[in-house]
Amino acid sequence: MRKIIACLLTGLLLTLSFARPSQAATPKYYVEPTQFNAAFQIMDRGLSNIIGLFQSATAAFAFDGETQTISNLRLAIDTSSIMVPNQRASDDMQTLLAIRDYPELTFMATAPQTFKDGKSDIKGTLTVHGQKKEAVFHATLNTAQKSKIGMSLHGVFKRADFGMADEPEMPGRFGDTITLMLEMQAIKS
Repeated sequence: MRKIIACLLTGLLLTLSFARPSQAATPKYYVEPTQFNAAFQIMDRGLSNIIGLFQSATAAFAFDGETQTISNLRLAIDTSSIMVPNQRASDDMQTLLAIRDYPELTFMATAPQTFKDGKSDIKGTLTVHGQKKEAVFHATLNTAQKSKIGMSLHGVFKRADFGMADEPEMPGRFGDTITLMLEMQAIKS
């Protein structure tokens, strides 16, 4: 019995000594707030879109350059950093988003996605107004270098799905959907 165990251990040690080193982990990337442009648009009174920015957002993900696969995408937008050129519209958007109660909008991808011809649909969970729902961001891989990745995301969600109702004194003021346009320059971390 001891000889069998000794032979098994010797075989295991030889196998380990000749085994290939493990493959490196998929590189991770981080998007600093200064390199993340988060814009939104929503119809106002059926006349024109309000277009604004969130001045503070960040993201992180893993990206395999060989397979062009993105995974573990997580992004967070500080809703209190909203900026709209018109002060009244800004105040109304802050109310609509309830930024005091829900200071963050987040998205977490649910599965890895591969880019084909620089395009991919990234599925995940969007949290807005304290509600979590499935969502899809249409992604464009602008550039993928060893240390930098440029990516654009575009997504639309229905306000009603997230319990975002109109103010009683202005029913029907805002359109049914909000569009998010996200531009990121990520660096390898």
